[in-house]
Amino acid sequence: MGDGKAGLVHAFDLSGAVTDQSDYQLGRAQTFEGRTIFNHLDMEIAAMLGVAPGDVVINDMAVHKPLKQVVLSVHRGEGTEAEAVIVAVKQGGLELVDLEAADNSSISVGPVPTAEALEFGQPCNTLAITDIDSYNGELLVAGVSNEEFSSKLRRIPFPFTNEVSTSSIKIWHAVHARYETGALIISQTVAEIDGEPTLIAIYACTQIVKIPLSELTDGADVRGTMIDEMGFGNTPLDIVPYLNAWDGTSHVVVTNTNRSARSLNIEAIGAAEDMPYGEGVQPVFSVAGVYQFPLPMRGTLHLDTIDETYAVVVRRSPEDVRNIQLPTLAMPFFFDRVDHVVEMNWSDAPDPLGYKSAPSLEYN
Repeated sequence: MGDGKAGLVHAFDLSGAVTDQSDYQLGRAQTFEGRTIFNHLDMEIAAMLGVAPGDVVINDMAVHKPLKQVVLSVHRGEGTEAEAVIVAVKQGGLELVDLEAADNSSISVGPVPTAEALEFGQPCNTLAITDIDSYNGELLVAGVSNEEFSSKLRRIPFPFTNEVSTSSIKIWHAVHARYETGALIISQTVAEIDGEPTLIAIYACTQIVKIPLSELTDGADVRGTMIDEMGFGNTPLDIVPYLNAWDGTSHVVVTNTNRSARSLNIEAIGAAEDMPYGEGVQPVFSVAGVYQFPLPMRGTLHLDTIDETYAVVVRRSPEDVRNIQLPTLAMPFFFDRVDHVVEMNWSDAPDPLGYKSAPSLEYN
């Protein structure tokens, strides 16, 4: 877990807190039906913690894939008094993880920004750690520092050895038609492209950049290759790799605040060249670069995959945005037929795909 205000990365041993969830029924992928594990997730967490729903902030979600264990990072309370807790989803219930009982260690990421406010009030130090990813025995920690060349990527061996390799990242931003050294990585992942481990990072101002990990050495000033624009007037949320089990191709899915999710092919990302110099992306709010396959996901707050068949999301209900849900979605289209009323739903309507021949789902 990242503590941006203190500039620390904490590691907790949760081996006693995660348990095998593989027997929990997630839906029926053959008919594109997922399972809503929770409605009003924030209310359920608030009741468990003994606070009002307004005092609950769901910061992030991760899945321990071998055990299919969903884990949520939550804040209880507001401001400087807020307390960080970890909540595990077990057999359709919630369980508070006892962090005090877990073995733990921590490491500093180096100088972090002060609490000076950005233009609209957000303290800079909350952006010292924006994402943590792991690859081949290392943690990759993105964020900003208090230096002029502020966009940073730290490589930290795990278990911690007090060794931190820090790179400064400059990118060409085709929308702004300029180089930027303070652009902010929101989320990242690593993929092997032509056999070379490559960081694929998505930025706050909606560009996607690729950087070979071999270039991210200690003290290096690295120029990332911008290969995609997700569309201004929007903030990306997550970038998550997945395998299309139908044809064996590899992709990433990117979720957004004001646009539907998009799927990008890893092979196409690998072949993409730097987006052009000049007058930027026109017209304004356009997408450009690597082809983006639209996925029908709006209101998504957090996303992760469970296995090759299902993803899980924290989202606002399509029917009532006040209802924060935790449902599963069938892949590769991240889609649940239950969300949509169509002419085929009527009992005497045609059924060209044979969905009605399947019995009604009865969950364990």
